[in-house]
Order: sequence, then C-alpha cells, then structure tokens
Amino acid sequence: MTDTQVRISPDGAALIAGEPVDVPPGVDPARVVLQQLALDAAGSEGPIAAAIHDTRTEQRLRLQINPDGSTRPLAPGELLTPPPATTPVPADDLSLEYNQAMQAVYEAGRAHDFARASAQTDRLLANLTATHGERHPTTLTTAGVRADIAWMSGDYRYATELWTFIAQGWALAAGPASGPARASARQAAASWKDVPDTEALSSGHPLLAILTAIAPTPETNNTVLAVRRRISLLAPA
Repeated sequence: MTDTQVRISPDGAALIAGEPVDVPPGVDPARVVLQQLALDAAGSEGPIAAAIHDTRTEQRLRLQINPDGSTRPLAPGELLTPPPATTPVPADDLSLEYNQAMQAVYEAGRAHDFARASAQTDRLLANLTATHGERHPTTLTTAGVRADIAWMSGDYRYATELWTFIAQGWALAAGPASGPARASARQAAASWKDVPDTEALSSGHPLLAILTAIAPTPETNNTVLAVRRRISLLAPA
C-alpha cells in the first residue's frame, strides 16, 4: 500500500495527497491532519499509512493511523498491522442502508464538506437512536464520527459535549475502566481545551464528572486537575 503523503508548510498550511486541508484559526495543522487521516481510515475500514513532512521543524515521520484515531510510528518499509480493539465496529447484521449512509459521510468528510457530513451523520444518529437506543455500541461509534467532524469544522464545544456523552455511554455499557470509555474521555478533554472561555463552563462540569469517574486516581490525575483548575477560574466569584 502506498503511503499517503502529507506536507505541512512553514506558514501552517497543510496538504494531504496534494489536496489542501482546512485548518481552523489557532489550531495546530498537525492535529487537523491526524483527524482527517483518521476519517479516511474509518472510510476505508482499516488502518492507513502516512508519510508526514512538517517543514516547520523539518520533522519527517511515518505513521499508521487507525479508524479510531490512534496512531503508531512505522519504520521505513514496515507493514501495517491490525489496530488495537478499542472501539467496536458496527455489527455484521447492520443494514445495507447504514453502510451506504456511513460511506456517504466518509466521502463528504474526505471532500472537506463538513456541513454535508454533519447533516448526514445527524440523520443517521437520529435513526440509530430511535431503532437501537442512544447507548447502543453502533450509536456510540457513529457519534464518535460526528464528534470528529465537529472538531474538524471548529465546533469544539459540540465535539466536547459529544465525546463526553460517548464516554458516559461506554462507561455504562463496558465499564468505566474500558478502553472505549477512557479513549472517549481523553478526546473530550482534548476538545475542551479549544473551547472558548465564554462557552467552556457549561461543558466543563459534565466533562469533569466523567473524567473523575473514569480516572483510576482522580485526585492526582493531571487531566482531572487541569480541567478542575480551569473551571475554578471560569466560575463566577
């Protein structure tokens, strides 16, 4: 498999396979690139390899990007390996309509048409919730795709709220120590860092609650402490 070529220029512009990537103001283009590659991996239903050249630091690296957004370094010529099973994939008995709908979402995401991808995913989530319930693994997995789209389009507050909801769902379905619950909580915390102060307080309290429930030692967990500190600064006196 040929590596996807990625280039980040000194001014912060990014290209994936020669195509420009929309980078929201103030956001590290490397983060946007990895989110886009994760969406591409989800669309292909398997890991992809990317050769990344960040000309800001002249860093060159080769990564395996998995559909759940996790990555691992690859040596030159090293083959891809199956990703760790942290996020359940849709069951085999899902309808053809679901698979077609998801492919349409991925195609819109790869085209950077996030408005269309958001609308398509919202419709699919409404159907999944009505059919299977909001805590079903397929609903939660699909919600993760919607959260990625929200983040990539610069809607960090909604991305935080979705990832928090997803973490709560996995904590109930698979346990607070499960890989999907912890991974989703980490995504929520990472998204919340980009939420403006004027919007961060309302989403910060639910985030802190799920982080505290999931962290093995919340009293010393750096993420829990950082979120709690920011909430205290944002809270009215």
